[in-house]
Formats: sequence, C-alpha cells, structure tokens
Amino acid sequence: MDFLKKHYEKIVLAVALVALIVSAIFLALNVSALSSQIEEAPNPIPKVASAPHVPLDTYTNAIQSLAQPPLWTNVNRELFDPIPIGPVYQTNPTNPTPEFPVVLLSVVRKPFKLLFKIYSYDASTKEGYNFQINFQFRARTFFTPHVGDGIKDHYEDTGYQITKFEKKSTLVPDASLGINREKDVSELTVQHEGGNPVVLVVGQESVDEEPVAQARCGAGGAIHEYRRGQSFECERKTYKVVDIDLKQMVIVDQQTQEQHIIKSQQ
Repeated sequence: MDFLKKHYEKIVLAVALVALIVSAIFLALNVSALSSQIEEAPNPIPKVASAPHVPLDTYTNAIQSLAQPPLWTNVNRELFDPIPIGPVYQTNPTNPTPEFPVVLLSVVRKPFKLLFKIYSYDASTKEGYNFQINFQFRARTFFTPHVGDGIKDHYEDTGYQITKFEKKSTLVPDASLGINREKDVSELTVQHEGGNPVVLVVGQESVDEEPVAQARCGAGGAIHEYRRGQSFECERKTYKVVDIDLKQMVIVDQQTQEQHIIKSQQ
C-alpha cells in the first residue's frame, strides 16, 4: 500500500500511456482494414453516350461570311422612298423627248456690293497681304493671302482674283483735335474673268455687277434667281452654279461631279 501511495501518479501516467498505445494500435488496424476494402471493391467506369452529329453547314457559312463580309454602299436615299429605276425628267410641251430638268429662262446683270475690310502690310517690302473681303449675299469673309490669288475658300470660288494692291493715304480734318490726321485709303483691284476691273478702297463699299440666272426646275417649277457659287436642288439632286454669262449657266452635280452647260432660252 505504501508503494501505491508513493508512486500513485506514476502508475496513473503508465496506465494512460498504455491506453493511448492500445488506441493507436486499434486505429491503425481499422485504417488498414478500410484501405483493403477500398482496394478490393469494384470500380465500374460510367459509360457516356456519344455526342449527336451536328451538321457543319452553319459553321461553314459563318466562316465564309467572316472571310468575305458584306460591303456597305454610300448611296444617299430617303429611307421610305422607292428605288428609282432611272432619271425622270420633265418634258417640254413642244418637245416630247426628255430634257435636262433645270431650265434657264434668262440671265440679267444685277449690281451687288463688295467691301475691302482690312489687310496687313510689310513695310520692308512695301507689299500688302492677308486681304479680307466681303461679298454681298455671302455670309462670311474671304481671306486672300497675296496679290494674284483668287478670292475663294473651301466652300466657294467667287471667280474673282486680286490683280493689284496700292498703299495710299490722305489727310482729313479732325474737328475734335483741330488738326489734320492721316487716313488709309489703300486700293485693292479685283477682277472676274471676262469682267472689268473693280477698284476697292479699304473700309468703303464698292459696287459691281454680276450675271444672275433666272431658272426653274422642270416645266412647271417656280422661278428662282441663282448666282455664281450658290447651290440648289432639282429632282432630288443638288447642283452648284460654277459660272454664268449672258448666254448660259454652268452647273455641277455635287454627288457625281458631272458638269452641265444650260443654254438660255432668250
């Protein structure tokens, strides 16, 4: 009894250790048995049905479409308008054959105003440049770099050309100061091909005459006046007036760039 009392803790520890060893051995035996059962158990491979046959026509057509994509055509047409079979022109009652739809009735000369607004001047070379000119019926200013250049921009060619520039000044009385002051009266000469030279004084309006076409679209269309550089529509086409003289009008189809010369009926 004295031995048990003195070595009680050691005996308990030994018993626990033995129990732990027995549990480990038992667990190892169970794991080994389970592994054997798994290895011996049958393992059938599931059978998978073959995929159904898919026709390749769809994919072939898709590949061909990618290789040769459709091309869009740049044709301006109203969405709900029928596709025109061909040009349809109005006919002259005295002439049953089709003719060009734009009819030039007459050409008259009418005055219009020009304004030489401002310019730049190089004192070393005594030359003017960067001339700014306004034309009546044009809602913008034309900038012309040098003498000899045409008066035009990206939207319109007026047909005029600067032929000469002369730097001039004069003395005018200034009542507020009681002295004479210098005033710029430089002159710019412009001319349209086939027309007379026109002298423009800086800051002053000048007048020139230009031919104005009186025309209509079709036999029964309203009469309108057109000047050089203006655009108009006729038979669903847009034309631009390139030139006018007293006998004819030259217009261009803005889509096809085809030029038409229309003779006056007078």
